[in-house]
Amino acid sequence: MFKFERARIAAGGVALAAVAALIAGCSSSSSSSTASTPSTSAPAAAATSSAPAAAASGSRMAIFYYNPSPYGIASLKGAQQEAAKLGVQLDAFDANNNPQLQSTQIQDAITTGKYKAFWVWGLNDPALTPVINQALAKGIKVATADYTWGTLAQQNTLAAHPNFVTTVGQSIGPEATNLQNTMNAACTKMVGSGHCNIAFLPGLANFPTDTVRINSMTAYYAGKPNYTFTVMPPGMYDQTTSQSVAQTFFTAHKNINVFATFGDQMAQGTLTALKLVGGYTPGKNIMIIGYGGAKEIVDEVKAGTIYATLGLYPTSESVLGIGYLNDSLSGRAVPNPVNILNTDTRPAIIDHTFLSAHPNFQPDWTLEG
Repeated sequence: MFKFERARIAAGGVALAAVAALIAGCSSSSSSSTASTPSTSAPAAAATSSAPAAAASGSRMAIFYYNPSPYGIASLKGAQQEAAKLGVQLDAFDANNNPQLQSTQIQDAITTGKYKAFWVWGLNDPALTPVINQALAKGIKVATADYTWGTLAQQNTLAAHPNFVTTVGQSIGPEATNLQNTMNAACTKMVGSGHCNIAFLPGLANFPTDTVRINSMTAYYAGKPNYTFTVMPPGMYDQTTSQSVAQTFFTAHKNINVFATFGDQMAQGTLTALKLVGGYTPGKNIMIIGYGGAKEIVDEVKAGTIYATLGLYPTSESVLGIGYLNDSLSGRAVPNPVNILNTDTRPAIIDHTFLSAHPNFQPDWTLEG
């Protein structure tokens, strides 16, 4: 099974076909569970609703989440944690990276008539919109996670969907910019004003959210003669696959100054690969940049092995999403949208400077799931 940190299919038949090929060997059956107690292994930094109240009368909700990756499990655990706290009955449906399965799961959940609210991590927002509209027509409250519901262009800036209770997440547009700024800072540390060789490991080939950010960064560095920006073969958002890809790449490339990736799992796999290849010492003659803010990678940032990681907050998003759905069912006003980022507890960039200024920072999730 491939472990995706954040698998989102937003548009394009080619992209969907690529994902379908990837998951062909994986189980695509749904799973359903009821949250009764919070997971004891849930990350400590989960957000809390401003004024949690008892569950709305007869409250039963469903969470539709991406996949069984560590990121997906963190989103599930956050929802279970808040549901148990509120006394909400929560059923969980894992789409296993399959947008068609997710659509079927939502349709089946509507048909049961059991649910008052849906918490949705959408794999393909445009394709899911008709079934979500059916849920709304049935009076089911809907809240969504990670980004603005809609196309990639709409996801660039976090915005409210007028028919949803709320959207909890961040703007996708700044992600490429944040990566560029972090890679540039790492290059300055390595070579000053000299030429910097950057290697970048994407998650999936032809995957919309990967492709749009890669295209943006490639165009940016094409106009910067002091940089060479090389896109590596995809690491599949999987630690073992990334290790293999990185081992092959770094065996053939001995002059890389900065390595960056879209996933902390892939950064972890690359660290192992560099040990096997030899000649590279992370934090010394190569700067490593992860993506996700997982505990293990944050610890490596503290130790100086990793230069930085960008922050994702699946546990906190689910805690807030379930809490706000419960508030809405109880007739309370809910903010819409909710930007998960803030400068103190959920930053966009987690580097040594941030951690020095915030020694009590707690990561939102772990690579163990």
